[in-house]
Amino acid sequence: MQDQEVQKKMFAMVAHWQQSGLSQKMFCEQNGIRYHVFHYWYKRFRDSQAINKEATFIPLQIKPLQNVSTHAGIELLLTDGGRLVFHQPVSAGFIKAIIS
Repeated sequence: MQDQEVQKKMFAMVAHWQQSGLSQKMFCEQNGIRYHVFHYWYKRFRDSQAINKEATFIPLQIKPLQNVSTHAGIELLLTDGGRLVFHQPVSAGFIKAIIS
C-alpha cells in the first residue's frame, strides 16, 4: 500500500474509534491493531485536524445600524456562514472566550 492509502485507512480507523465509544486499548483489541501503532496514527490524525482548524482572524468591520431600536446588541458573522446574535450588550472578553 502507498503511504497515502495507509494514512487514509488509518485515519478512517481513528474516526471509527471516535464514534465507537470504546477506549483506544479496547478498540485496538477488538480490531486486531497494535496499540502503539494505533496511537501513532491517532497522533498524526489529531495533528492534521489541528492544522486544518487553526484559528484565523479577519478584520472586524463595524457598521453603524440605522433605523434600529435603542436596545444594544451585536451580531457576529462567521467565516463558515454561521452567525452569533446577542440581543444585549456583551463584553469583548465574553466574545473572545466563546470564539476561541
